[in-house]
Amino acid sequence: MSWQVVEQREEGQVDTQIGIDDSTRPVRVGVVGLRHGMRHVAGFHAVARTEVAAVCDLDPERTRAALRTASPGCRAVSWAEMLEDDVVDAVVVSLPNDMHAAYAREALQAGLHVAVEKPLCVTGAEARELVELAESNELVVAALHDFRVDRAHWAARELVRTGALGHVYAARTRWLRRDNAPGSWYRDRARAGGGVLLDLGTHRLDLALWMLDFPQVLDVRAVTSRALLRRCEDDGDVEDSVAAWLELDGGATVHAEMSFLGHLPRAEDVLLELRGTEASLRVSNVGDSYRDYDLTVFRGRPGAHEQVSYPVLPDPPSLYADFVAAVATGTAALCPGDQAAAVAELIDRLYTAAGR
Repeated sequence: MSWQVVEQREEGQVDTQIGIDDSTRPVRVGVVGLRHGMRHVAGFHAVARTEVAAVCDLDPERTRAALRTASPGCRAVSWAEMLEDDVVDAVVVSLPNDMHAAYAREALQAGLHVAVEKPLCVTGAEARELVELAESNELVVAALHDFRVDRAHWAARELVRTGALGHVYAARTRWLRRDNAPGSWYRDRARAGGGVLLDLGTHRLDLALWMLDFPQVLDVRAVTSRALLRRCEDDGDVEDSVAAWLELDGGATVHAEMSFLGHLPRAEDVLLELRGTEASLRVSNVGDSYRDYDLTVFRGRPGAHEQVSYPVLPDPPSLYADFVAAVATGTAALCPGDQAAAVAELIDRLYTAAGR
C-alpha cells in the first residue's frame, strides 16, 4: 500500500502554496475563543506562510498567552474589529457550541473563510445553511475534526482507500469514558446541542463515515440514557450514554456506542473497527489516552490467520496547513463543511430516533 505524507520544513513548519490575492504575503488567520482555541493558535503559527494576525477572547490571561504564542504583530481585537476589512483572511471559531452558527455566519457574510471547532453547528439545518452561504460566496467553510489526521486513523483510511480491506461491510466504533462528563454549559442542551452523542459521537461517526467515503445513510436507530447523570448534583438535561446503528447505502452497517460515565474497566476506551471481504482493521487507543492509537490489521482464511501491527506510521497531513491551502488555492478542505453538515444532520436523525 502507499502512504500519503506531508513534507515538513526543517524548522517544523508545513509548506503550502499560497495564491489568494498576493502570493508573496501570508494567509492571515484570526482565532475567536481561546479556551480551546490556544491549540489552534499554536497550530496555525507552525504553518509556513501563515500568520496568526488577531485573537479575540474575554479572558485577559488567555489573550496574553495567545499573543505570546502567535505571530509577531498579532493583535488582541474585538469580534467586530476582526471582521473589518484587511485584518484577517480566515477566522477560526472556537466557542461554546450554540455560538458556532452565528459567529461563522457573520464571518462568511464579511467575506472571510471559516474553520469551526467541532461540532460545526448544533443542528443540521444550521450547518447546511453555513455550507450554502460559503458556496454562494466562494468561501471555504471547514470543521476541525482532528482525529482524521491522527497517524493511525489516517493510515487506516489509506488502507481502505487503496482497497486493502476489499469491500467494507461492517464498522464498529465506540468512545466509552468511565468518569468524564464535562460540566457547565456542556450539560445544558440549549447551549451544547446535546450530550455524549453530539460531543463524542461527532468524532466517532465522522471517522466511520469518512473511512467509507460518506455513503448515504438509509436508516438509523438509537437509544440514549441519562441514568448516571441523573445521580449528579448538577445533572443538566443531556444524555450520558448512547447506542446507535446505521444502515448505509451499499449494505454496510455501523454500530456506535458512546458514554461519559459508567462502571467500566478503563478511563478511556476508544475503538474503530472495519471489517472487509479481504481484511479487517482495528484502531484502538493506547492505555487511557484518547490521543494515542495503535493500528492492527487482521487477514486470513479458514485455518490460517495473521495479525499485523504497525508500530511506526508516517506523518499524516497537517489539519492547519490543509485549511490554509484550501483558503489559498480554492481546493477542498480535508474536513469540508458539507461532510460536517452531513454528520450534524445524521446526529439530528439519531436524536429523533431516540425520541428526543
